[in-house]
Amino acid sequence: MESLRKNETWILLPLPKRRKAIGNRWVFRVKENQSGEIERFKACLVAKGFSQKHGIDYDETFAPVAKFTSIRVLLSLAAKDNLTVHQMDVKTAFLNSLLDEDIYMAQPDEFIDSISPDYVC
Repeated sequence: MESLRKNETWILLPLPKRRKAIGNRWVFRVKENQSGEIERFKACLVAKGFSQKHGIDYDETFAPVAKFTSIRVLLSLAAKDNLTVHQMDVKTAFLNSLLDEDIYMAQPDEFIDSISPDYVC
């Protein structure tokens, strides 16, 4: 939740007429280090996108990731020209991407805003 708040992932507002808020649920995972010891616990809030209707709530879906062939071409060019390749991981990348459509999601049960409990995200 801290990442969601820090990145201002959503705002709370009244649900527009003729729109339906989709639900959400938590997915929990245990992250282990290389020796199998528990390093930390992770929680991810996911929208129940299966309740959306194609053509109404969305038109197409995709993940903003590079194709493997594109990465191979990039690495081949770097090797050919003897360039140094750097890599990075953006842990909250999906929290930072913009949506083309307006999506309305119910507030997570455990974090309902006391001032606006009927609002949606």
